[in-house]
Amino acid sequence: MKPYQKEYLRKLGSRIEALQIAGNSLSEGIVEAAASARRIAHTLRGSGGTYGFPEISRLAEAVEEASADKLEFELTELIKYLRSLALPQTKTGYTILVIDDSEEVRLIVGAILERQGYHVLKADTAGQARTMLKDVQVSLILLDLVLPDTDGRNFLIELKEDVATSSIPVIVLSAKSSPQIKAECYALGAENYFEKPIDPGLLTTKVAATIQVDQKRHKDMQKDGLTGLINRAAFREFYEEALTESRNQKTPACLAIIDLDKFKSVNDQYGHLTGDAVLKYVTRAIAKILGEHDVFSRWGGEEFTILFPQMDSAAAKRTLDLAQDYLQAHPCEVDSGKQLLSVSFSAGLVDVEAFSSFDESFGAADKLLYSAKEAGRKCILTARDKIEAKQKSILLAEDDELTAEFIIHRLNRSGFRITHFPQGDEAYQAASNETFDLVITDVKMPGMDGFELVQRVRQTKFNQMTPIIILTSMGRESDISRGLGLGANDYILKPFSPTELLARVRRLLK
Repeated sequence: MKPYQKEYLRKLGSRIEALQIAGNSLSEGIVEAAASARRIAHTLRGSGGTYGFPEISRLAEAVEEASADKLEFELTELIKYLRSLALPQTKTGYTILVIDDSEEVRLIVGAILERQGYHVLKADTAGQARTMLKDVQVSLILLDLVLPDTDGRNFLIELKEDVATSSIPVIVLSAKSSPQIKAECYALGAENYFEKPIDPGLLTTKVAATIQVDQKRHKDMQKDGLTGLINRAAFREFYEEALTESRNQKTPACLAIIDLDKFKSVNDQYGHLTGDAVLKYVTRAIAKILGEHDVFSRWGGEEFTILFPQMDSAAAKRTLDLAQDYLQAHPCEVDSGKQLLSVSFSAGLVDVEAFSSFDESFGAADKLLYSAKEAGRKCILTARDKIEAKQKSILLAEDDELTAEFIIHRLNRSGFRITHFPQGDEAYQAASNETFDLVITDVKMPGMDGFELVQRVRQTKFNQMTPIIILTSMGRESDISRGLGLGANDYILKPFSPTELLARVRRLLK
């Protein structure tokens, strides 16, 4: 079962209980119950088929359109089917701690909740509850206000002030109906207040609704604020589910790590607001290509992860190729649409069944990503691919013959391919027709000088984000600032050593 289907089933609990209450009210002749049942059925009718449960939609439609004499029967059929789905899957993993000094209440509440599939722990004192909370992860606490060793309100304060328990939702159980006490409990952090004697149907509905709201709040905390994608903590949870399913069902699953190419240049040249806009654009573009079952996450910075359930790395690579093609065909608009920015990414993909843990598979995918970057960027690699490093290409604009010869000789020895032009306008024409990995330009040249070349290269389609080094013998701060302000990434003062040149080149290419 897919993660999004499991999430849908987790949310059925409160609706099942509300339908059951409506059914009980129907048998007692309460008029409003029919309208309530039809409203709830209407929401299920629309969502069931969408999430891959057409039978839910069919049975919900029967309830919504049933005549008065058939409504109770159709409602019973719908509830029965929902419970057949929900009981094994919606409550598993939810542990509820009941804190009440009355053994009778603990037994009754425990029996009601255990019938709904919850795991129930029982404590008769605050001290006993403290011990349990140290050892067990609890999804919800039901708290009586009258305890042998403390006032329940004092214990509620303690729970909400402790970092380890502050996020656990609390429902107060009390025989006291005082508005003042209710208001105080809500003010102290209680999510709900339940008066004794206990109504089983209402109790299970409130419990299910409270857990559902808390799970949504938990999911919201696991979202990346900029892109709206899930963050790395949530992604790991999805990964563990996919790995378990892959092993149990003997089906493939693939993990991809994506990193945007030359993204630092975007921030350096256009600023971080534009960088954020590019990240959001890429997120939307890739999401258009991914399937509804794929899990897309922002890992951090310009790095993303994607989980492809039911898909091996070869098939996942074809999907990412489509995403790459889409980004190339649809450049990102920056500067209020006045300029188009071509964005690409590199990626490493691994089949998760080959690894025993997330860290192992992530490490393997990260190595492939590094190799993809080394191979020239805009590259997607799997373990099956033959990796050949692409020779880095450097555009050199330098009118001094001796300096040019020195640079070409040193960089050729280190494996770089150098394209040299003695004039700035010739270099600009080359940059307008070909993507380079790095541009090196002298500041003072006949015709188009280095400042103008930097500015115009930044406006080309192919080299908007290519790192640029300016060479200057002037050394004046104003000239250096001007070059960097026009879009250069670094500068080297003449004369310079071969070691310094190579170190600057490698740093920018990395």
